[in-house]
Amino acid sequence: MNRHHLMQLIIFGCLFLITSLLNMAEVRIDSLISSKIGRDFSILIYNIEKDAVAFFQKITNPILDYYFTFIYMIGFPFIIYFTPLLYILSKDVKTLKIAVFSYAMGLIISLPFMLFFPVYDAWWCSINTSWYDGKMIYFRLEEIWPSVITVFFKYTTIDNCFPSLHAALSAIMAYTAWIGNYRRYKYVATLIAVSIPIATWYLGIHWILDAVAGEIVALISIFIALNVFKKEIKWRQ
Repeated sequence: MNRHHLMQLIIFGCLFLITSLLNMAEVRIDSLISSKIGRDFSILIYNIEKDAVAFFQKITNPILDYYFTFIYMIGFPFIIYFTPLLYILSKDVKTLKIAVFSYAMGLIISLPFMLFFPVYDAWWCSINTSWYDGKMIYFRLEEIWPSVITVFFKYTTIDNCFPSLHAALSAIMAYTAWIGNYRRYKYVATLIAVSIPIATWYLGIHWILDAVAGEIVALISIFIALNVFKKEIKWRQ
């Protein structure tokens, strides 16, 4: 590895960390902006999909409880932070660029919605709103792992649902593993990325449309990244 590539690894690694910190900062200011807007757009989502999440929660099993809790709390941070680390350790500058750029694009596209289009957690709406007239949605994460709730709400808010960053960012990382053709890891990343939106429904956190919007954000972000770095992806073709 020459000096130029080494510098790029360091720069894009730092950019990923900075972007992650900005995402965490958004959680801190989100409640302030949402309170000034004074609107709850969750009802729009509910009017479209109705009892889809409640219907999905009819599926219950102790094994699924632990699997989806593990996927949501451990699998998500793993795929987000291990993926770029893998590219750094592999000295794969080109895939790292696509991963970091796509990650940033996903956050940029999602940010206006999270700040100015507040959509509350499905379980919260089923308990705390007068307009919700469907079947009860249970916050299974609290039931399965009560002690983790304090940590959970340090990195998210109840009105940051649309689009689902869990779905968007995990899908982005899985896409990059396929772009970089990481033979073993791409299957692991795909399993995690597919399981994460299902976990959000099973645990009663996201609406169905949140995850659908998150997947669309992931596709747009990857599409933009591939066009920005189209000259550099020829090494994989």
